[in-house]
Amino acid sequence: MKLAHATWALALVACGAGNYQSARIAPTSAPVDHSLFAKEPEGRLAEEDLQRLLASPIALDLPARVGVVPIVTATDWRGPSPDFTHVPRGASAFAGALRGSPSFSLVTEVLPIPSGALGMEALRETAARYALRYILLYREELGRRSEANGIAAGYVTLLGALFLPGQTLAVDGFVEASLFDVKTGLLLFTVRRAVHGDRGSNLWYTDRKLEELAGSVATRAAPELAGDVRGDVGRFAEAVEVENKRRM
Repeated sequence: MKLAHATWALALVACGAGNYQSARIAPTSAPVDHSLFAKEPEGRLAEEDLQRLLASPIALDLPARVGVVPIVTATDWRGPSPDFTHVPRGASAFAGALRGSPSFSLVTEVLPIPSGALGMEALRETAARYALRYILLYREELGRRSEANGIAAGYVTLLGALFLPGQTLAVDGFVEASLFDVKTGLLLFTVRRAVHGDRGSNLWYTDRKLEELAGSVATRAAPELAGDVRGDVGRFAEAVEVENKRRM
């Protein structure tokens, strides 16, 4: 019985492999020059188009104009209205650190986009209004917390509660950037950098201090993230050259 089950499983695998092989497309010499994704927020991709993308060489048009798009959360469950009051604080520092890179003829900041609400086609349309070949999606994911520390023992007195830094404010998370090809709708690579910051504080204005700490942490990390992008652009270009030669 076990042998029969094993034979049946192998037969299923063989059939699946055969179907997969039949769906493959032979490598082509011309790169894809337009988006093959559906014009909808989900951006669905047919199997034939997926195989075509994987089989085609990659076009990398550098130096080029690039825009930095801050990804923000949506404020209204009924629609994708972005929360402009919480635009990622490190976006400007990130864009500034990219200026002067030989890979980018111009670096501009772009209007924020609400996270996940509009899909990639909205990104392409926004980039087209700026006449950008590529955009960098910049995102911050920062958790905030407040904890009592040893100094909080001084809070037994009213005066101590007013002035002693008995709270430790901390921010943990990451900053992230993804290079997006406006012409084809492809994400070329993503870089991510972990961040952390903490400080002592009294009990006054905790939320405001946490926001300031988060902004400071992100702004300090943004130039380092820009350096990661510069490095990955070079590595991506080298990978494209190697892979395209293999397809010839």
